[in-house]
Amino acid sequence: MRIITSLILLLVITACQTTSSPHNDKAAIQTKSDYNYSRHYPLHMAKSITNTFQLKHALTSGEFKHYDQKTLDMLALDREQVDTPGKAVIYRYNYQDITDPAERQKVAKLFDDLKSKPGAPHSHIVFFEKLKDRILNMTPDESSKTAACMADYTWKDFPDNQKETFYKLALGIDTTSVEILNLAHTPVATKPYGKIPKSVKCTLVPMGLYNELKTRFRF
Repeated sequence: MRIITSLILLLVITACQTTSSPHNDKAAIQTKSDYNYSRHYPLHMAKSITNTFQLKHALTSGEFKHYDQKTLDMLALDREQVDTPGKAVIYRYNYQDITDPAERQKVAKLFDDLKSKPGAPHSHIVFFEKLKDRILNMTPDESSKTAACMADYTWKDFPDNQKETFYKLALGIDTTSVEILNLAHTPVATKPYGKIPKSVKCTLVPMGLYNELKTRFRF
């Protein structure tokens, strides 16, 4: 789960700073830098929301025109969760990622590893356990709100030409080869203005854990 993993990354950085040493500080700075300059992958998003091999191949080669009717029907429902049609593709991509049981289990394992970190304060361990349980049992409403929040955040980083292409994808309007191939461009994700990345806030607010994170980790 990319979104939830960003939360774990933030907590790892915080843990490094809590049990600081010259080596940990250097690692934390490097990891934070890597996170700040992460990118979005529009083509991967567009390919991930369909299970049809031919459509995935067409998106890669630039021969794609429009999704199959089943995918378009799904996107029509997703458009109700966002304020502009193109965001529905991003919403669907994020929602699938958030609700994937296998990915949730991977995240749970990461939290268990984080809890066992030497020197981790008890208050942090308590929060890790609570957060792991909530992630494993995220409700459809919480998942939907997180996916919609991330769609809003991601959309702002897309250049206009990619926004127009996603608009067409969501509505089933035929695309051109140039439009599809331009999705290979990976826009840089906006650097967070504060200490807590937007993706983390998008995840924790629907679960009611955002303020607890700030209190326990002194953000």
